[in-house]
Amino acid sequence: MKRSPLVIIALIVGAFLAAGAGCSSDPNVEGAKLDLRNKDYDRALENVNEALARNPENMEAWDLKGQILQEQLSTVDDVEQHSQLVEEMVEAYQRAKELGAGDDVDQRLRLAFYNEFQRGFRAFEQGREDEAAYEDAIQYFRNAALIQPDSAGAYVNMAYAMINAGRQEDAIEPFEKAIELGEDSPDTYIYLSELYRVTGRNDDAVGLLERAKEVYPDNVDIDTALLNAYQAAGRTDEALEQYRAAVERDPNNKLYRYNYGTLLLGAERFDEAIEQLKAAIELDPEYVDALSNLGSAYTNKAVAINDQIREMDDALRQERANLSEQEIQQREAEMDALVEQRTEMFRQAIEPLERAQAILEARGEDAQRICFALFQAYAQTRQTDKAESVAACAGVDVN
Repeated sequence: MKRSPLVIIALIVGAFLAAGAGCSSDPNVEGAKLDLRNKDYDRALENVNEALARNPENMEAWDLKGQILQEQLSTVDDVEQHSQLVEEMVEAYQRAKELGAGDDVDQRLRLAFYNEFQRGFRAFEQGREDEAAYEDAIQYFRNAALIQPDSAGAYVNMAYAMINAGRQEDAIEPFEKAIELGEDSPDTYIYLSELYRVTGRNDDAVGLLERAKEVYPDNVDIDTALLNAYQAAGRTDEALEQYRAAVERDPNNKLYRYNYGTLLLGAERFDEAIEQLKAAIELDPEYVDALSNLGSAYTNKAVAINDQIREMDDALRQERANLSEQEIQQREAEMDALVEQRTEMFRQAIEPLERAQAILEARGEDAQRICFALFQAYAQTRQTDKAESVAACAGVDVN
């Protein structure tokens, strides 16, 4: 999967760390405030922990401990140690709030969230040069989620970092959590559905994308992902119905036409597939995938006709002794007509394949797959010179 851009959360933070004003009746709390002003974090924590050992219900001490740890965070770059301090800070602030601390604690937590998010963003960017940095980004976004558990953005970005770190299956849970918290961007649905698909959870992918389609009924990317999910889950009939309705709703949407035609091709409904793929090409004459699949529709129909001819020929050989001369001639005439139809299908395949080849070569792109299909079509229509002309492109040795 490709790397994905971060979801950036902009925060306006009006909080500043402060040791607090005024005096406390606890000498250890007063000592810890002085230590904090002097940036002696270890001694400050010793003092505040002594105060809490004497009185675990000391709201001021818990609040002060959170402030000490929060300020200390800026001095610790080791991700594991940094994350341990985040956990202790969150615990301290939570206890302070439980004991009646005011809005200042929430302001400090918002600032802490912003700082962890920014660390995650920087680590993610560094991952473009050093993939090991994605693991750091994962932890920083996990810290942000710990600080603000209702932040969908932290979980989304954690998932993206996991994808880039190669931990696709691990990315499922944070994406699910983000959606649970209200995240509903099309990309989130699509990425999560793809993770479901690559881990074999095809029905989960279908269910997720059906919900996404209710939110974004006209989103082409979600429609395409849903098509792929239906196919992966073996639910072709549902996919066909979805795209029949989509084409009816928006007949000038070339992607709907192409996807519907491709599904019909896979279902061996060749005439209907040809109709849809032609419509897609009318909307975009340089739609290479549609041109290629139109050629395939004609070719596959020719192969199906050939199978029919073979079955009829086998039956004739087995039953010839029991048939009249007239019956034999009638069957042979039917097979001759099918041979002509088969040849015509190969002939019809040539024009869209030639166009696809020309477009790809003009773009400097690989046309081998198209050339191979053309080689077969030329050979089946006895155009030997043309077959030889594309042999090299097709990777076929005709010598």
